[in-house]
Amino acid sequence: MNVEQPQLLSVKTTKPQYSRTQSLRSASATNEYFSDYASDATSIKSNQTDDSGYETPPSRISSPIPQSELITSEMTLPTRPEAARPPPVDTRQDRGKNRRSRMLTSFDDMSPPTPGVDDTPYIRFAIEQLSADEEVMGHGRHSSILSNDTQPLRYLPSLSEEEEAPLAAHPVQDGREPPTPSTPQRPISRRPLPNEILLPVYPPEGQVWAELGFIPFPLRLWPLCVYIFLCLLVITGLLFSNIFALRNHGLYDYDGYATPRYFVFQYLPQMLGMILLIWLFVIEAAIYRTVPYLSMSSTGAPHTLLQDSRILPSNFVHPDLSWFKIHGRSLGVSFVIFWITNFTIPLLSCLYQTQWVTNDGPARWRWTTVQGVGWTLFVLYLFLVAALILALIHIHRQESGLMWDSASLADLIVLFQKGNILPDFERTEVDATVGDSLPPRSLRLGYWTTSQRPDIFYGVGEEKVSVNRLSANMELLLREKGLDSQTSSFDIERQRYSYASAFTRSIHSPFTRYRWVPWFVRDGAVLAWIIAAVCLIIAFLVVSFVNKAVQHGFLPQLPSRTRAGGFSSANFLFSFLPALLGMFLFLVWQPIDTYFRAVQPFTNLARPSGDSAERTILASYNACYPGEAVIQALINRDFKVAYIAFIGLVSATLPILAGGVFTAQLFANGQVRMVASMPGYIALSVLLTIYALSYITIWPTRKRYLPHAITTIADLLSFLYASPLLAEPALSHVRTKADLVARLVGAPLGLTGDSRMKGPTARYAFGIYIGRDGREHLGIDRRDIF
Repeated sequence: MNVEQPQLLSVKTTKPQYSRTQSLRSASATNEYFSDYASDATSIKSNQTDDSGYETPPSRISSPIPQSELITSEMTLPTRPEAARPPPVDTRQDRGKNRRSRMLTSFDDMSPPTPGVDDTPYIRFAIEQLSADEEVMGHGRHSSILSNDTQPLRYLPSLSEEEEAPLAAHPVQDGREPPTPSTPQRPISRRPLPNEILLPVYPPEGQVWAELGFIPFPLRLWPLCVYIFLCLLVITGLLFSNIFALRNHGLYDYDGYATPRYFVFQYLPQMLGMILLIWLFVIEAAIYRTVPYLSMSSTGAPHTLLQDSRILPSNFVHPDLSWFKIHGRSLGVSFVIFWITNFTIPLLSCLYQTQWVTNDGPARWRWTTVQGVGWTLFVLYLFLVAALILALIHIHRQESGLMWDSASLADLIVLFQKGNILPDFERTEVDATVGDSLPPRSLRLGYWTTSQRPDIFYGVGEEKVSVNRLSANMELLLREKGLDSQTSSFDIERQRYSYASAFTRSIHSPFTRYRWVPWFVRDGAVLAWIIAAVCLIIAFLVVSFVNKAVQHGFLPQLPSRTRAGGFSSANFLFSFLPALLGMFLFLVWQPIDTYFRAVQPFTNLARPSGDSAERTILASYNACYPGEAVIQALINRDFKVAYIAFIGLVSATLPILAGGVFTAQLFANGQVRMVASMPGYIALSVLLTIYALSYITIWPTRKRYLPHAITTIADLLSFLYASPLLAEPALSHVRTKADLVARLVGAPLGLTGDSRMKGPTARYAFGIYIGRDGREHLGIDRRDIF
């Protein structure tokens, strides 16, 4: 059997090779994120092929192994012009030289790893990708500090239908330019227009523009004068009481602890003092939100107004000493005196005491004035009048620069939309402390123009500094691109590229989104408040009503005899101390009330479907009066804010009642006991119970958590600096607050104004949106943009 001799055939083989060329867009996905350098490059269009990219990504992505030598193949992609080429990609180990930028290779370049080649780069690359995916999903460790080396991402305009085909490979001759598209897209640039400088402008003689001297009602001249006049009346009453009681051995005869005269001497002084104190809180709140803008209208204003000047009142439990740092000594001294005024309520509760009089007719008990307390109050109210005069002079010595009371998010948009300071807030929405990332600025509030445009506008800006404007049609192109990318399919390349920067991971991270809440409403603190309040109220009720201990009286354990000046140790202690404790409870509730009022617009914005302008960007509960806040919150259906504001009013009665329920009584057996006025004590017990149980309602939900505080103007602007709301026509060229509300809500119809003419109701939300620069941001925008 003949067996054929096998023949060996030689087959010519070549090692697969590929070349890498930087491309302006991914070959497998359109409408994608790009780096900043791409915005200055010209779009490249191929005229030789209509092939489409991969429909699904391959199962394996090649590692970015650097090629030591570029081998020419039969087909090469068009080369990018030298000016449009990106900088070299840095490695993870070299973070300090250039911004970090990670780019994936084209799907066309993917191939299995070649045998015999070290797999270490592939393994390292896979580990890096897995780590990045864990951080994206929230399982990794997130840092609250944002690296400055992170390359910002940008959207490019959507390509036309003809340009949707991927770039085809075709030979390029030496010295030839790449083919020019027939309809080139205008390159996008975020650079400011050349030589466009922001310049202040003032109305010429003989012309009247909109006045810039608005002052909130509590700070106007005649309301402040009325308040000062009332303080002078109190001072006069104190002076009269002290002198009359000395000359007439008291004021009136004592007739029991359940009579109208008892009410006048034991409750009425604290009630009048509390009215003045709540009015003072309203004045303080108006100063907090007005003085930053007032300082912008004057020369020599601090350069850190936006980040250091608070707009929410905080002069409650402890004095706010930041006024000395930001606004000078006059307002600093005024606010220290305002805080000391809190002690007038406990002092007023022990101003009048009973005294046993024997040298003026028959021996009897008489109401008299405690001289030491009376003169102390006399001095404190004199200081209060002086502090108010200082504040009045500081506020009215010049125009405020305001057109209306700027207290809502919509007001901030109107003031800052055309200025030149918003670029300073780049990426600050994820910072734990916004002020640390902002440079000092010499700001001015008023009318402006630019060196390149004749139009005049109103707002806040820095004089003789470039105006950063987006180029023509840029916002429209970027918005269309952003919306398309939100509805397009999600693929692996998009995930890896979108989350390539720490900033983008931060805005998507729940650790950043729900990071901040004041310490006193954190879970542990609220739980402590609830336990302490419930335990104390139970102990209070048990001690008070078991065996009728309060009704039958208890020994004061202190001398109860009234001296010549009307002072009694027992009466003073059991009037001043309960009123002081009640005052502490009242003051402790005020920061809670302030926080819930301030955060409620963000709570409404955080709803899945957003909310209307009245409940979001127009809401300004902190600018409302105490009773007005309750009514306005009920109208807006913000019931939690309404209840907390109502408890703020209820808590004002605690020091009034607590300071007047106890008096020393002489019993038939010769003992002196501290006896409570039962009508007042029962009312106090009921109100204390309501107050204690109200701490259960202050547990903040997830919607009330924010990335950082909202106590300054800078904190709020960090959520608005890139928002398309800054370019809303409804928020441009606004002249009055009524005009602003009418544009956002609707204009009233008819003479009654009961109904409003409304188009489709716009809803606003807080979340991740596509900003005016085409990138993702965390902040506030219209709901249909998210």
